[in-house]
Amino acid sequence: MHTPISRADAVRKLLRRARPAGELAVAPMDGVGLAAGLDVSALCDVPEHACSVRDGYAVQSRDVAPAKAMAPVRLAVHGCLRAESADPDSIEPGTAVRVLTGGPVPPGADAVLAEEDVREEGDHIQVFEPVRPGWFVRAAGGEIAAGTVVTPAGHEITPQAAAVMTRTRVDSILVHPRPRARLMALGSELAKPGLDPAERIVSGTARFPADNLVLLKGVFEAAGAIVERTGVIPDDRERLVAALSGPDLPEIIVTTGGTGNSERDFAFEAAIESGFEPIFKRIDIRPGRNMFAAARGNTLLFGLPGPPAAGHACFHAVILPVVRTLRGLPDAGPRTARFTQAINARPGSEWLVQCSLKIEGSTLTATPLAGKTVPPMHGLAQAHGLAVLQSGQTLTPGDEVEVLTTLF
Repeated sequence: MHTPISRADAVRKLLRRARPAGELAVAPMDGVGLAAGLDVSALCDVPEHACSVRDGYAVQSRDVAPAKAMAPVRLAVHGCLRAESADPDSIEPGTAVRVLTGGPVPPGADAVLAEEDVREEGDHIQVFEPVRPGWFVRAAGGEIAAGTVVTPAGHEITPQAAAVMTRTRVDSILVHPRPRARLMALGSELAKPGLDPAERIVSGTARFPADNLVLLKGVFEAAGAIVERTGVIPDDRERLVAALSGPDLPEIIVTTGGTGNSERDFAFEAAIESGFEPIFKRIDIRPGRNMFAAARGNTLLFGLPGPPAAGHACFHAVILPVVRTLRGLPDAGPRTARFTQAINARPGSEWLVQCSLKIEGSTLTATPLAGKTVPPMHGLAQAHGLAVLQSGQTLTPGDEVEVLTTLF
């Protein structure tokens, strides 16, 4: 009999083996959602040169210093600069240059007068009040300076960060690719989801769709992994050994079912026969106590119990931190929520309770979906994550509790 390992110890053992794949060079737009392998910094100032933030007229502020409502200053307008204009000539004293939003402020000018603040008279303008240096001028690097870190190493690249990288002339970045996962549901009673009802009947027995494959595919993809393949394997040890012995295995393999103690529960033994080294055989969480983990080379194998609720719990408790590490992301740290209802955990294990999550103002709240009034599958359908309760713990409304979720 194997002594169950704690959740914390299980995660520590797994993270010692989990290593993100080597970095790939991609364009910023192709790196969205991936973790940066190195700091990504702006390669140029934005704007590259001082520019106008309004449609108006570039001037030397000292030329309009004496302007008054009853004694305006009159300036000749020489030319027009647009956002695409380059290398403008220096402004001449006593003159103005028409400049549109985003256009360069010519050398010598230190302010822009908004067009609504002047009176236009053909090729001249009248100015009725002085203006401060820097008025309606965005300095070079005023939006972002060259060398500024846009996304630090180990952080996920957001769409907005990718846009800033592109604007600052970053053409290529190093990112960690998404880890690949392969999912296999074990059981002769199961059919691959999506089959026609007639195809689910074998030897007169109607098999039911492997709902745990649908659940796990969804949570893996929500966590940023790629599910490259899903499938159903009947209760045939040789077929499972063959599937686990292939030469081109992904970073993660998950089997569901076959982790109990009956003669048809051979997932762990098949893993050992396939060359996997055990990491742990049982874990001290409920549901999911019969979960095991093993490794071979760069592949981590997770054997999960068959019920979807158990697979849901095991993924969040153990596999999610591994996926983050394989993606090159740092430990997310615990997230807490405020319970909305009272609940008691039975003694004996760490309990993972399905709960719905909601942001109320600045507070994350958790409502348990457990107990006699909540049917298990209905609760699973409404769950956004799981609350972690210790053996024998009692929570009352307003108590803070750790929650595990892919929502954040």
